Amino acid sequence: MLISSSNQPSRSSQKIRLSADLIECLLAGDMNKSQSIIQESFIQKLTPIEIYTSIIAVSLNKIGDMWHEGAISIAHEHLASETAMKLIDLVAEKSPHLSQNGLTAVVACVEGEYHTMGAKLFSKLLEIDGWSVHYLGPSTPSKDLVIYAKETSPDVMVISTSTKKTIDHVKKCVGELSRISGSPLILVGGSQVHFDDMAGILATNDLKSGIMLLESHFKTGPSHQSLNDILSGIGKNIQEMRKLRGLNQGQLANAAGVDRAYISLIENGKQNLTVAGLVKLSDALGVSLTGIIPADNDLWRL
Repeated sequence: MLISSSNQPSRSSQKIRLSADLIECLLAGDMNKSQSIIQESFIQKLTPIEIYTSIIAVSLNKIGDMWHEGAISIAHEHLASETAMKLIDLVAEKSPHLSQNGLTAVVACVEGEYHTMGAKLFSKLLEIDGWSVHYLGPSTPSKDLVIYAKETSPDVMVISTSTKKTIDHVKKCVGELSRISGSPLILVGGSQVHFDDMAGILATNDLKSGIMLLESHFKTGPSHQSLNDILSGIGKNIQEMRKLRGLNQGQLANAAGVDRAYISLIENGKQNLTVAGLVKLSDALGVSLTGIIPADNDLWRL
């Protein structure tokens, strides 16, 4: 019997359910079940940024609300946060990455900022986008950021803050970084702070727009990929999905009616593909074509 699409759960309802399930797992510190939820998110074809913002971040925000309301202790909140940090790394490990773009970013929280979740998420999205990332974590003083910028000569300095209380530190940091000879591009990110009065920097209030700003400025991302990059991306996607389904190369080759050597070449980005070949592989993996092709509206966008 066919099931009508109207009876299938919407993408939004899937996210709500996965987030609710993750809250229970995080509060219990159950890493195994938490990992299962992340794996299901990939099977449901949620993008890395969707998993980060609509599953992990939403869950942690609700747990934070529970703590403020006195429903849970700070111990439970800390346990949930530490478990979530491991999941952030897991999502990045399982996500197909674009080829290295030769660019370097330093990501740090401004002095006085100890909430690292936004900076951590952004650093992982940059890695997925092909950047080399130096993630420095919480509360880094301006003078130390300046020294580090001089030592490493990054293409962009990403400064994260989540509260208006640190705005003076942000302005001081931006001013000192701007005075470096050949200073890097500066991107300031924060959900609660507006930077309209700070000229000469990029500013963002969310992860997606921040990534898009850097892609536009540096001409990076999926829309600027070469054929080799696209083939490499397809190969990595197929390899990830094959492994998620517990298949070896020979089993996938048999299911698709091709040689195992052909699968090996594809996964290493060395084999040009016809539409017919892509259809065989997508059918064998049980996914749509958009599930294996790195497209601007699939793996990398909401």
